[in-house]
Amino acid sequence: MQRVYHFVSLCHGLDDLRHRHLKIAQLDELNDPFELWAIAQPDEHLRQGLRATKQQMAEQYGLLCFSLDWQNPLLWSHYADRHRGLALGFDVNEQILKQVSYVKDRPVLEKINIEIAHRLLFTKYEDWHYEREARIYTTLKDPDPKTGLYFADFGEQLVLHEVIAGPLCAVTKRELLDATGSVTEVEFTKARLAFNTFHVVMDQRGFLA
Repeated sequence: MQRVYHFVSLCHGLDDLRHRHLKIAQLDELNDPFELWAIAQPDEHLRQGLRATKQQMAEQYGLLCFSLDWQNPLLWSHYADRHRGLALGFDVNEQILKQVSYVKDRPVLEKINIEIAHRLLFTKYEDWHYEREARIYTTLKDPDPKTGLYFADFGEQLVLHEVIAGPLCAVTKRELLDATGSVTEVEFTKARLAFNTFHVVMDQRGFLA
């Protein structure tokens, strides 16, 4: 099992804890427009094929996105409501988890198919390397009847073990305990900005309320 972290706003994080699930990101809503578009496309037919493949995959597949690290302040800024949110730490089956590869130049390929598209799901431009991202690639099925969104349930392959409240997060430990409910063996951490480095670290004082 590998420990990984999912960053989320406080509101959505509490909802995830209460319902024991994580939202599955759909390809069309990811924040990098080069997702599945990371290859050089000098040929018009290749562009058309890639566009059709991306549309097909967006209809069938989604992602659970994690980081191998929770101490980079950019992660909190970009994915946890500017340090006001949470980082949820999970132990994940390494067989279904794959780390993203970061490249400087877009690879040149002569064809596009589902196999190549799968590989491209884990390829990003090198400037995203600060994320240290790892992903679970999953099929989209059984959308939530109320929202139409897709969720992955906590379970043997997605085991919650940590809840880290960001430096500017106003949540109390009591609220986190109420949200996690019967989930056991969860460690609660309050984070702060480091005094001597550009990191987010554990606040030894813990939760003040």
